[in-house]
Amino acid sequence: MNALHSLISFIIVTGVMLTIVKTNLFGPVSTISSTLILGFMLLASYCIGNFMKYIRLPQIIGYIISGLVFGPYFLELIDKTALTDLSFINSLALAFIAFCAGSELRISNIFNNLKSIYMLVISQTIVVFTGVSIIVFFLIDLIKVFPDIDLAARIAVSMMIGIISVARSPSSTIAIINETKAKGQYTNIVLSVTIVIDVVIIVLFGIVISVCQVLISTKGPVNWLFFLALLFEIIIALVLGFLLGKIIVFLIEYLKVEFPIVVICTGFMVIQFNHLLGNYLKETHNLAVNFEPLLICMSAGFMVQNYSNHGKIFLMKMDKASLLIYIAFFTMIGASINIEVMKNSWMIGLAIVLVRFLMLYFASFLSGKLAGDKPEIYNRYWLGFITQAGVSLGLLTEIARRFPEIGVPIQSILIAAITVNQFIGPVALKYALQKSGESQSQ
Repeated sequence: MNALHSLISFIIVTGVMLTIVKTNLFGPVSTISSTLILGFMLLASYCIGNFMKYIRLPQIIGYIISGLVFGPYFLELIDKTALTDLSFINSLALAFIAFCAGSELRISNIFNNLKSIYMLVISQTIVVFTGVSIIVFFLIDLIKVFPDIDLAARIAVSMMIGIISVARSPSSTIAIINETKAKGQYTNIVLSVTIVIDVVIIVLFGIVISVCQVLISTKGPVNWLFFLALLFEIIIALVLGFLLGKIIVFLIEYLKVEFPIVVICTGFMVIQFNHLLGNYLKETHNLAVNFEPLLICMSAGFMVQNYSNHGKIFLMKMDKASLLIYIAFFTMIGASINIEVMKNSWMIGLAIVLVRFLMLYFASFLSGKLAGDKPEIYNRYWLGFITQAGVSLGLLTEIARRFPEIGVPIQSILIAAITVNQFIGPVALKYALQKSGESQSQ
C-alpha cells in the first residue's frame, strides 16, 4: 500500500464511519456498538499511520492524529461514554507493552553500558526535577489558575510539576524502536534509561506527594512509614513479576501455547486482579495497598528474557503481534486528548515543554561527559527522552484526586504539555536513531 492508496483508503473508511454514525441509514446512533466504531477507527488509523511512514514521520503520530480526529472533540465518532467502555483496551495494551519493555532489558546490554545508564538516570532525574521545579516556582504568578498562592503551596505545585516532568513513555520508545528496527549502543542506552526511570519515578512520586501533603496541610512531619510501605509494594511487585515470568515459561514449554496470547491474557488478569485486591483491602481493612501491575508485567518480561531460553523468540513473536496493539493504544490516546484543556493551558504547557527540553539536553550533556561517552552519542541522548504518556497521565490523576484545588489545574497544564511531548517525542527519537546509524528502516 503506497502513500496515495493509504490516503484514499483513509478517506473511504472515514466516509463510511461518518455515514454510519451521523445518519440513521443503519439505525439510530444509540444502537451502534462501540466496538464497531473502534474497528473502523483501527482501520483508519492503520491507513493514516501507513501514510505517515511514506512522509518519513513515525507511524504512531498517525495513530494519535486519527484518534484525535475521530474523538469527542472533533468528528465525535467516538464519545466520552464509548471511551470509558473501551478503557479495557488500555489495560490490555499497557500490559503487553510492559512485558515488551521488560523483555527488551537484557542484562548483557545493561552491564555493557552500565556507567552511561546510571549516570543518565541520576542526571536526568535530578536536573529535570530541580530545573523544572525552580522555573515553575518563579513563573507561577503568570499562571492565572493559582491566584494568591502561599509559599508552601507554591513549593508543592513546583515539586509536583517537576516530578511529572521526569516521567517518560516506554510505550512510545518501544513502538519507535520496533518500527525502525533499530539496534546499537544508542538504542540500548535510551531504552534502558527510559524503563529504569519509569520504575524510579514511581518511588520518587510517592516521596514528593507525601512531602507536598505536609506542606499543604501542615498537619505534621512526613510519614516515613509511607516510604517503607511504598518500598515494600515495589519489592513484592518485582517478586510477583519474577514468579509470573516462571509461570509463563512453564506454559510455553509444557502447554505449547502462543506467547502473545499468554502475555495479553495474563497481563490483563494481573491488572484486573490488582484493582480488585486494592479495592477489597481498602473497603474491608482500610489498607491502601497497590502492587503496581505494570511493574509486575515488566519484571515478568525481564525474567523471560534473561532467565529462560525463550528470550529471543519471545521478542520476535511479541513484535509480530505488536502492530494491532500499538494502533489500538495510540488511537485511544489520541481520542482521549482533551482539546478544551489544550485551549486553556497551551501557553504555560508550552513553556514547561521548552524548559523540560533544555533540562533534558543539559542533563544528557552532563552525564555524557561524566560517563566518557562519545559526543555524537550523548549530544542526541535528550532526543530519546521527550515522549510522555501512560505513567505521566496516571500520576496526574492521583495528584488531582489528592489535591483537588491545585491538582486539577496542574492536571490541565501538564496534559497540554504531555500532548505536545507525545507529538514531538516520536519524531525526535526517530530522527536520533537515523542520525546515529542504528535505524534499519528509513
